[in-house]
Amino acid sequence: MRAVAFACLASACVGIAAMGAACDEHFPTAHPAADAGDDGGLLESQPPPIVAPELRRNASSSPVVFDPLRGGVWTANGDVGTVSYVDVDARTLVQELAVGQDIRSVALSPDATWVAAVDRAGATVTLIDAEARVARRTIALGGHPRACVWDAANPRWLYVAVEDDGAVVVIDRTLGQVVDSVPVGRLPSGLAVSSGLRELYVNHRIDAEVTVVDLRTRAVAADIPLADEPYSDVATPNGRPFAFEAAVLTADGRTAWMPHELLAPTHPFVFDRTLFPAISVIDVGQRVEVQTDPNSAYFDGRKNLFAAINLQGSDGQPEIFSQLCAVAMHPDGFIAWALACGSEDLLTFGVIAGAATEVLRDLPVDHPTGLALDDTGQRLFVLGDQSHQLLTIDTAGGSLVGHATIYGAPISLVAKDPVDPQLRAGLTLFFRASSAKGPLATTGNDWMSCGGCHLDGFGPTNLRLFEALQPHEPAVDAQIGHVGLSDHFASATTPAAFDPHDVLVALLDQGGLAPDRTGKDRSGQIDPAHPTADGATMAQQLARVVARDLPGQPTWLSETGGPPNLAWDTTFCGGCHPTEYAAWSGSVHAHAGEDPMLLYDVGVEQGIAGSAFTQVCVGCHDPVGARSRDYSLKSGRGVTCIGCHDVEREIRAGGNGDLQSAAHDWTQDHKARGLASLVRLRQPEFCGGCHQQFVPGTGLIAIGTLDEYHASPFAPATLCVDCHMPKDASGHADHHAAGGNVYMAQRIGDATLAQEQAAHLKNVLSVAPQRVAGGVLVTLRNVGAGHGFPTGVTDIRQPWVEIQAKDGGGNVLQRFGGPQDGLVPASAARLGIDIAGPDGTVLFRHELTEATRVPFDVRVPAGEAQALFVPLPASLPQGTASLEAVVVYGVVRATFYRDAVGDPAATAPSTEIARAVVP
Repeated sequence: MRAVAFACLASACVGIAAMGAACDEHFPTAHPAADAGDDGGLLESQPPPIVAPELRRNASSSPVVFDPLRGGVWTANGDVGTVSYVDVDARTLVQELAVGQDIRSVALSPDATWVAAVDRAGATVTLIDAEARVARRTIALGGHPRACVWDAANPRWLYVAVEDDGAVVVIDRTLGQVVDSVPVGRLPSGLAVSSGLRELYVNHRIDAEVTVVDLRTRAVAADIPLADEPYSDVATPNGRPFAFEAAVLTADGRTAWMPHELLAPTHPFVFDRTLFPAISVIDVGQRVEVQTDPNSAYFDGRKNLFAAINLQGSDGQPEIFSQLCAVAMHPDGFIAWALACGSEDLLTFGVIAGAATEVLRDLPVDHPTGLALDDTGQRLFVLGDQSHQLLTIDTAGGSLVGHATIYGAPISLVAKDPVDPQLRAGLTLFFRASSAKGPLATTGNDWMSCGGCHLDGFGPTNLRLFEALQPHEPAVDAQIGHVGLSDHFASATTPAAFDPHDVLVALLDQGGLAPDRTGKDRSGQIDPAHPTADGATMAQQLARVVARDLPGQPTWLSETGGPPNLAWDTTFCGGCHPTEYAAWSGSVHAHAGEDPMLLYDVGVEQGIAGSAFTQVCVGCHDPVGARSRDYSLKSGRGVTCIGCHDVEREIRAGGNGDLQSAAHDWTQDHKARGLASLVRLRQPEFCGGCHQQFVPGTGLIAIGTLDEYHASPFAPATLCVDCHMPKDASGHADHHAAGGNVYMAQRIGDATLAQEQAAHLKNVLSVAPQRVAGGVLVTLRNVGAGHGFPTGVTDIRQPWVEIQAKDGGGNVLQRFGGPQDGLVPASAARLGIDIAGPDGTVLFRHELTEATRVPFDVRVPAGEAQALFVPLPASLPQGTASLEAVVVYGVVRATFYRDAVGDPAATAPSTEIARAVVP
C-alpha cells in the first residue's frame, strides 16, 4: 500500500543533493507542502543524508540496542508497554517511556536520531526522539507487528515485520507514515539488513525459510528454504526448523545465522526427544542454506546440540541448552554469542570453526531474549524479558582466548510492573526451561519449557504443531500433544477453583517436578492427582497464562474491545441487505446453535468432562454468545452476521474457533469496514477457524476440513466460498452457505437449501464398479469437493456403498452391503472414521474428551480415489437383470442418531448421492 501522494522526484532530489547526498534509488521523498511537527505533518524538515558506504553497518531486529552516540542502551520492555534508556556506565535507569502495550523490538537509526519501538499488541510503531527521549509519532500498522530494523544505507526507511499481514511495511521517518508494504509470507519475525547489499532478510516465526527482499525494488528476490534435520534416533537432534525470532549477519556480510529450535515428530512428548536447539546458516549471496561437510572439522552450516554445541559439564556429561533465540556477532568476525532463552544461558561460538567454545550458565535474569554489543565489542548486554532487567557481560574484547564474565548486578528497567504478580509468576514459569531455578524444576536437565512449543502463548504459532506433529499410528495413538489429561485445561479460566492436574501432567512431560533436576531419576516426583502445595501453586500460576490467552477456554475464540452489540446484528443487517439476510435465515449457520445433534453431544461431554469443556462447541456454534460469555447455547442464535463480520484476524491455533473479533459500531464507517472484512472472510483460513477442530491438550484432530483443502488440487486457486457461497449476477454471495448437511436443511424447512445441499453431494463422487471374484469392487473418485469425503464431524457421518440387484423393470430385488437393522456394520463398505478410547473401544457418541485413537479412517481425498469391496453371494436373486452400485450418505451415524433422539429403532437420516451400473 502507498499511503502518501508524493511530489516530483526530480524536485525532491534537489533538496537532498543540496545536503551532499544522493537520491536513494527511485523512491520518493517528502512532499514539500507537508507541515512540520508531530501533528501528522513532517517529523523532519528534510530527509537524512545517505550513509557513506564505509560507515554502513549490518543491523538486526532486537529488543535491546546500544546507542553509540550517547553511550547507553535502549530496551523494549515487553508487556510492561514501555521503552527504557539506561546509562550503562553509571548503571542506572535514566528514563522509562510508556509507548504501548507489548513492546517487542527497538531499533536505533544509523544516524542515532530516532528510536523505533514496535508494539505487537497495540499494532503500532512509535518513533522516539533519541536525544530528547520523547515519543514524537505513533503509527498504526496491521495486526501484530513484531520486529523492526533501519535501512543501513538510507536511514530514512524503517522496515517493520507485520505478522497478520504477512508483510514487511516501510515507514518513512521524515513523513512519519507508512509508505509501502512488501508481502513476504506467513508470520514474518526477525529482520536483518545488509550493509554491503541493498537487501533485507526476513525469517518467519514458524516456517523454515528466509525471504530476501531487494530494497532497490522493494520486492521479494528469493525464498531460501531450510531443510528438516533427518531422523537417526530419538535422542539425536532431528525435526523441523521452528521458532524463529532473529536473523543476524556475520561480520563479512556473506552469511546469516538463524537461531531456532528443531521440532521432532515425537509422541508422547518426552523432554529430551521433542525440542532441540540449533542455529542454521544461509549463504546470502548464493541464496542457499549452508551445509556442513561431515568430513570437515568445521561446522559451516547448522549448529546442533551434541555436534557444534557440545560442551561438557563438571560431571563429564554433555551440557543441555534449549531454545536459542538471539545471536550477536563481534565486529572482528571471530566470535559470536547465542542466547538460550529457555535454559537461560549464554553460549560463545568461534565463528570460523562454527562450534560453541564455552557457556555462561544460569544467567541471573528471567527469560533472556535480547543481545546487543557496544561499539567496541567489549560489553554485551542481555535483556531479561520477564524480570525486566539488563545484564552486562564483559566479553574480554571478543578474544578467542578470553572468557566472557558477568559484570555487576542486573539493572532494573521498569519502575512498576503492571502485570498481576501471579500472572507474572506464571509467565516466568511458562518460558523457563532452566532446571536450576524455582522451588521445583519445571523441566528436566534444561530441555524444554511450555513456551518452547507454544511460542507466543496459546495462540499464534500453535498451528505449526499440527503441521509438524503427525501421529505415527493413529489406530494406536492419534494424539500429538499431552496424554493422560482429565479436563483438557477447561478449568484454567477460574484459577481460584482450578484443578492443577493437567498443568502438572504437562510439566511432567517436560521432565520437571522431580527432586532430581536432571530428569533422569523420576523417583519422588509430584503426583498430578495429589500435588504438594508448591506444585499446586505453580500450576495455578501457569493457569493464569492459559486464562489470559483463552478467556473462553477451551475455545480459541477471543474478543477485544468489549462484548458485541447485539443491536447491530441479524435484523439490523437485514434492513439493508435483505437478499443476504433471507438466505442466511434459512442456512445451517443460522441454526447452528439449535442443531439437536449438537445439543445432545453437549450433554454427553458435560457428563464426562464437565460444563467448561463444552465451551469449545459454543465458540463455533454461537460465537456471539461466546464473546458475551454466554456458553449456554440456549439462545438458538447460531452463527450470526457479526459472528463472522466482526472477525479481525485469524489466531492460527489450528482450529477451535481460532479467530479474534472486535466489537464494532456498524453505524459508523459501515461500507469501508464491511469491504475490508470481506477480504478476510473470503480466505480459507477464516473458514478453517471453525471447520478445523482439535481436542485441547491432546491435539487429536476432530475436524480436518481446512487441512484437506490445503492438500487438494483446488488450493489455492479455488476458495471455499467459490463453491459454498457463490456470487450471483448482481454480486451477492449466497448466504445459504450450502454444504452437505441435508438433515439440517430438511429440519430447517428451507427447500432451496435442501436442493443446494443435495446438489453439492451429487457432484462429489464418480463411481466405477467392477465385478471381481466374490463381489464388486467399487472405485469412488472425489471429483467435486475441495476437501475429503466425508468431511466435518466425520465420526458421526457414515457414507456406505451397497449393491442393488434389480429386475428387468428396475425394481430392487435385494440389497447387498449397507445397513442391517438400520446399523451399518463395521465390516461394511463404508467411509468415515471411528474414534476410540485408550482400550480401543469405539466411541459412538462423539466423546472427544475420551478419544485417543482413530482405529478406522477411510475417506476419499480431493482429486483422489478409494476402492471399496462389496461381497456378493454365489447366486443372485432369481430374476436379477442388473446390478447397480449405490453410494448413500449417512448424514448422521445411526448409533449416534438413535441415542440423540432417544429411540433405539429410529431411522437415521441418509440420502443417495451417486449410482452406477455394474458392468
